[in-house]
Amino acid sequence: MSKSASRHITFIALFIIYLGVVAYLCFGHPAAFIKIPRTITLLKWTVPTDKFIHFLMFFPYPFLAQEAFYFNNKWRSLVFVILTALAFCFTFELLQDEITKNLPYRRTSDPWDLSVNIAAVSIGSLIVSIYNLFRK
Repeated sequence: MSKSASRHITFIALFIIYLGVVAYLCFGHPAAFIKIPRTITLLKWTVPTDKFIHFLMFFPYPFLAQEAFYFNNKWRSLVFVILTALAFCFTFELLQDEITKNLPYRRTSDPWDLSVNIAAVSIGSLIVSIYNLFRK
């Protein structure tokens, strides 16, 4: 197996693990195991912890998807990553109500969470596109 094929398989595995972790964080009840403060202070701003965690969850998507599903055409790859990232954001956020409705805890869809998710994948995609401009 070539080094490139091995690297590709590694990124596919990482991408699958990443999706599993995000699914658990979106549909599970991690707050039952971890005491999470309601807000955190970043530099001079106070940010709701929930929104910060949403940003951190969705920010890696473009990087991992780019490496797991790289096409020969950089821009086709970028469009694929952006479209799948947006679908991923919408799907996970909108399914929270439906999947957790009969569980002892309830996760609800929040338009602000969705906007943070989209901001995270947008910023990540911008960084990936800048990286692609300088990639050999």
